[in-house]
This record gives sequence, structure tokens and C-alpha cells, in this order.
Amino acid sequence: MYALHEAKQQILTELKKAVGREFTPDIGDLTVPPNPDMGDASFPCFGLAKGLKRPPTEIASEIAAKIGPKGFIRSVDAAGPYVNFTFDPSALGSAVLAQIKEKGEAYGTAEEPRGVRVLIEYANPNTHKDIHVGHLRNFFLGQSLTNLLSANGYETVPVSYINDLGAHVAACLWGIKHLHQGELPPKGEDPVTFMGRMYAAATAKMAEDPAAKQEVSALHRELEAGTGPYRALWKKTRQWSLAAMKAVFKELRLPLETFYYESDLIGETKAIVEQLIKRGLALHSQGAWIVDLETEGLGVNLLVKSDGTLLYNAKDLALAMRKEQDFRAQRSLYVVDGRQSLAMSQLFATLRKMGKTEELTHVSYEFVTLKEGAMSSRKGTIIRYEFFRDEMIAHAREETAERHPDWAPKDVDAAARKIAFAAIRFGMLKQDPDRKIVFDMDEALSFDGCTGPYLLYSLARIASVLRKAGRAKPSFAAAHLSALPERRLLIFLASYPEAVFDAAAQMRPSLLAQYLFDLAKRFAEFYAEVPILSDEGAEIVAQRLGLCAATGQVLKNGLALLGMETVKEM
Repeated sequence: MYALHEAKQQILTELKKAVGREFTPDIGDLTVPPNPDMGDASFPCFGLAKGLKRPPTEIASEIAAKIGPKGFIRSVDAAGPYVNFTFDPSALGSAVLAQIKEKGEAYGTAEEPRGVRVLIEYANPNTHKDIHVGHLRNFFLGQSLTNLLSANGYETVPVSYINDLGAHVAACLWGIKHLHQGELPPKGEDPVTFMGRMYAAATAKMAEDPAAKQEVSALHRELEAGTGPYRALWKKTRQWSLAAMKAVFKELRLPLETFYYESDLIGETKAIVEQLIKRGLALHSQGAWIVDLETEGLGVNLLVKSDGTLLYNAKDLALAMRKEQDFRAQRSLYVVDGRQSLAMSQLFATLRKMGKTEELTHVSYEFVTLKEGAMSSRKGTIIRYEFFRDEMIAHAREETAERHPDWAPKDVDAAARKIAFAAIRFGMLKQDPDRKIVFDMDEALSFDGCTGPYLLYSLARIASVLRKAGRAKPSFAAAHLSALPERRLLIFLASYPEAVFDAAAQMRPSLLAQYLFDLAKRFAEFYAEVPILSDEGAEIVAQRLGLCAATGQVLKNGLALLGMETVKEM
């Protein structure tokens, strides 16, 4: 049991003794006082007052009078209708520091496995298109949720579903055939950029020429059937896309275990549609096949268009069945942007009609734009990932070289790369998923404020303190850590396991990002107000160094859950 949880359990025990056997408090009943000077934990007496039919202020005073210092509890005070508890910094602090030292990288993770397998589907870009800035939010959200759920004791299975056979593929191939002449791709143009340009051009042509639209539709049917003259071109261009896509996945260190492809699910999709027709779940409507979900307020789930081509939701049914067969997970998460909320609800409702019982969750998020505005593959206005990455690294390299003119170029480059990726990841993850992001490169790369570079700088500062200490060794005890900045930092380190739990339970990595920023701020206060390497005595210095080391360990742990690499110097 983590130290803060143990301390709260002690509060609950003392509350029960003070009130009586009929009272059974829960950890959820405890809150945090708005001002740290008021205490570290608080119990509101409103619920008790209602049951006992007495004023809450009177009850709070009685409870405070009955509970004295003991174990983790240093003092108890009544403040109006609240009973405020202040923890003993030596007892709790020593327990926290000892746990951080003992557990190291595992501090904050679940102490026992839950025995629940969770499938996390994310990183689902389309072939024949660029990976752009907007995809990064999906990648980082899925990656951090995988890490957070694993840290909370779940068995996680992260998978990717690649749409390699949609209407966009047919449009791209048609564009290459009809709108391009010469070398494939043209000399000096990489394949992915070329395919994106052909897709945008074909889309524009289809908008003005109905005949082109019909030709693309026919091409799409041939691709789904595995026939026609375009199959060889599809295979070649698909391989270009997958090679570029998986290079990005590798660079971003996405923990993907299995890849599913739309092209592999066509036969299964058709078989499932036939089964739904036989069972009366799929109905014929205006030449198309649908599942009627009107009674659930979800309209109709369109599975097969009137031209005979399969819709995404039909293929998603086959994917769901394939994933169930492969992994038998109890929970399945779909990390898909909020514009697909209706489609996700229709998919889940249809799967329930088919008898699927696992817990299905749509992890929704809003889209990302840059200051330049919204992005569109159809219009050819997307900001490609590689261009965005290189620009961020160039900015970080310039800043790093200015700060460290004595560094070798290779050291500048290595640090700049980590700083840039920290800026991108943290800039995406610090926002709640349901908020739109207008990504500001200059703001994200700042060494001040709630940014990735600020957190890396905080960690580098801790490393610098420990180096300057020379032979002085950190002591993971807290007998002399009684100053307010020290106590606040200790309590906050104790709350890290709760931050990891809350971020996973609410599927909001932003909660962990905010915790890490707040931890860095508390360390900055401690660093500014407390003379760490003072001449107050070797034991005091050793314990302050232990507090520094413990803070560094927690920062590293949290940043790792967000997928961020750290640097030793900045």
C-alpha cells in the first residue's frame, strides 16, 4: 500500500472511532483543503450532519477534539464544517521517500495485476495519404493510455487498424493513372507526397466531373473484389505507404503489437453482412443495406452502399470480431476523433445486437490545427508530420546551441531532438482530449510555463544539484524536512500514485501532465527557498538531496508514461 493511501486509511479509522460504529467513511469522502496552511486532507461533515440532524460545524468540532496526533497524523483541527488533518512530515515523508527509493521506476504503478485484458485500438492512418500533425494527437493519446493502463495493472494490447482499401485509395490510383504522366513517382518527389498530391487532384476532378466519380467508384469495387488492372499499382503504392507509416511509428516508439488491414477483412465483412441479412438485422433500403437503429436514437447504420461497396462500419464489424477471436479482451477502447462519435455509437449498438458483450469505449478527442488554420487531405492543405518534426527540431537546435556554445554538434543535435519531441508530445497531451488544439510551436518549445521543455529543464536542474553535491550521498529519510516547501513537495510526491490512477480511470493523460507541471513548480519553490547544499549539517544536506533524487525519479516515471525521453543537461 502506498504511503498516502495508508495515511488516509488511518484517517478513516480515526474518524470511525470518533463517530461510532454506524459510520463507515470512504477514501472518496476525503478532500484536499484549498490552502495548504489548512492541512493536507479534509473531511466535510455535511453528510453526517444530515443523518444526525445536527449542525456540521458542531460535529466537526467534536470529531477534531476526539482525534489526537498518531502515526501519520500530526494534528487535527476544525474549520467550520470541515475536519482538517495535517500529516506528520517526518513519518509520511520518510515512508514516501523509502518507497520511491525501493520501487524506482515502478513507483506509482499498481501493486497487483487486475486480471483484465484491455484492447486499445489507435494509430489508424490511411495508406496513400500523408501522416500529418492531426494524427499525432491520436498517436500520443493511444500511446499514453496504453502506458497508463499498464501502470494500473491492466494487461494492455495496443493494435493498429490500417485503412488500405477505402474510397480514397481508389481516388489516388485513378489520379495516378489519369492525371499523371511520366516517372512514378517523379524524380525528386517522395512517394507519399506524390500520392497525397494525386489524391487531392483526383478529388478536385471528381467534384467537377461526374464521369470521373463513376470511374473511381467502379475502381473501388474492383479493388474490394481483388480484381482489375489496378491491383498491381495498388500493391506497389500500398507498400510505399506502409514503409513510410511504420517508420513514423518506430520513430515515435508507439507500442503497437498487431496490425490489422482493411484489405484482409473484405471476405469476413461480406460474410457478416450476409449473416445479418439472414437474421433480419440488416435491411434493404433504397438499394443499400442498413441496420435500423432509430429506436436507439442513432438513425441507420449504413453497411453497404447502393453501388455495392462496403462502408467503414461494415468493415469495423469484421475487425471487432477478428480482435475478439485473437485476444478475448474484456474491454476494448477505440481511440477515434470526435467527428466519428455517431459512427462509433452505431458500431457499438450493432455489435450489441450481434451479441457482443465486452465493454466497448470510444475514447474521443478533438482535432488539431496550427496557426495557419485547419488541414484537409482532400484540399492538399495538410501539414506533413516530417516537415513539422524537422521545423520543431530546428527551433530546438537553435535554442540549445545558443545556451551551450561549448557543446559538440552531435550533443546539440541529440538534446534538440529530445526537446522537440517533448515539446510536441506535452503540447498535445496537456490538453483535455475534448478540447481543440491550436498548436503554437514557439509556445510549446518555451522553457517557461506548462511545456515539455520546462519539465526536462526541471529534471536537468535536479541532476545538476546531485552532481554538485559531489561525494555527499542522498538520504531517503525526512526527519529534518520540516520547512513548508519541503513538506509540500513530500506530500505531492506521495500523491503521484493517485495521479496515475486518476489519469487512467478518466482516460485523461492531461491529468498526469498537469500533475508533472505542478510537481516541477513545487520543486522550483523548494529550490528557490531552501538552501539544499547548505552548511547546516551533513544529515540535513543528505535528506534534501534525497528529496531532490526522489523528485527526479517521479518526474522520470511520469514523463515515461507520457512517452517522453529525458536529457541529462539543458
